[in-house]
Amino acid sequence: MIILGLTGSVGMGKTEAGKYFIKNKIDVFDCDKEIAIFYKRNDIIIKIKKIFPSAVYNNKVDKNALANIVFNDKKKLNFLEELIYKKLQAKQSFWLRKKIREKKKLLVFDVPLLFEKDNIKKYDIVLVISCNKAIQRRRVLKRQGWNEERYEKILREQISDYIKQSLADIIIKSDRGKRYLNQEIIKIIKEVKNKRNRKTNEILKEF
Repeated sequence: MIILGLTGSVGMGKTEAGKYFIKNKIDVFDCDKEIAIFYKRNDIIIKIKKIFPSAVYNNKVDKNALANIVFNDKKKLNFLEELIYKKLQAKQSFWLRKKIREKKKLLVFDVPLLFEKDNIKKYDIVLVISCNKAIQRRRVLKRQGWNEERYEKILREQISDYIKQSLADIIIKSDRGKRYLNQEIIKIIKEVKNKRNRKTNEILKEF
């Protein structure tokens, strides 16, 4: 089995890349999607309400309000990450074991903070999605609930795109169009077929 880590700074096109892996019949564990599910769980909502009462309204987490709180308070950010990432790691491990039983050749983990927070040893290949900074900014500021302040705070929490590219095994520029992105992903999938598989027990040690 080969484990590919998919990452990139906010607005670079990482989610779009994940969709093309799925389109080409490769299973993807989407960390952002799983975290969004956690925020709807009653046990998580109760814990968040206890620490961040102003971020919960009508028993729902207001993620924009929560972001405004934690990105101005490092201790609160650390608490939130500890709460969410432990559960995320458990979900990753469960999903991986399921895919091992299904005898999958290639798995993709879509991880926004792969270099910042994750264990790099998990991955046989790290793919970084990048694009022009002006396009990145435009994409992010089009998103609901985003503004310049939130965008700049997120960038400060993330390793720069330049450094991510220097650490990557593969780089794809998403600003060259969706067709190009899909073609590059197809190329990666074909190349992986020739790569030596890592033993599952070695993979499980890191997860």
